[in-house]
Amino acid sequence: MNYGEHLRARFESDVKFTASTARDYISHINVCMAQARGDDKLNVTASKELDYPPKSGIATVDRSTTLEQHQSILHHASEPVALAAQLERTLGLRTREACLLDSHKALVEYKKTGVITVGRGTKGGQPRMIPIENDEQITALERGEKLQETTGHNNLVPVDQSFKAFQSHIYKETKAIDPIYNCHGERKFFACQFYQTQMGVEAPVRVGIEHGRAHHEYIAKTLCISLSEAKARDKAVRLQLSKIMGHHRPGITNAYLG
Repeated sequence: MNYGEHLRARFESDVKFTASTARDYISHINVCMAQARGDDKLNVTASKELDYPPKSGIATVDRSTTLEQHQSILHHASEPVALAAQLERTLGLRTREACLLDSHKALVEYKKTGVITVGRGTKGGQPRMIPIENDEQITALERGEKLQETTGHNNLVPVDQSFKAFQSHIYKETKAIDPIYNCHGERKFFACQFYQTQMGVEAPVRVGIEHGRAHHEYIAKTLCISLSEAKARDKAVRLQLSKIMGHHRPGITNAYLG
């Protein structure tokens, strides 16, 4: 599972390494493990468990974590695990970024500038700024600050655990609560919500419209604007989203939005 997450980060940041290639890697490992064990009990599925996009890299189904799933984790998981899910959903963070975020420091920065800087655990160690625009984001950061006051630690990872051990714990604990829950779905929720807020229309995966021209025509009709303006707005919002999520290229948003 950890290697699968590594592959996701790779195809999301490296244009030459595609989602299709990542799927092939996982498939090869599954075959080897099945042959070695004589069963498929340790196989990891690219779609169901890792939530990879199709080989095309363009999502066709909204796999965002539902509100019901999210609330189930918040109400039944331990505080660090529940908070990780909340930070992922409200700020669009990767699991590693959420676990390593210093919520106290982030709140201080927000009160001064209106944004927070995410630096720990980012892909390639590249910091990025996330605007704080709603109460849900502030609530999550305040909850994180409260936890840090209790533990005396500057992030969510328990002081007696490594990040890798805590990551495995998150997987086991969330699956025990909800077998179909996927942490990455929280990040997909953020992406779709951000797009809807900024564009004024829903993403292709949420309205069931094909990526590209069909969706641009839907935007133009819904917002009463020209097709060229619809394309331009869509491109601009996707670029903004990609930067907030740590990608810096709008094409990768296809895996979230369609």
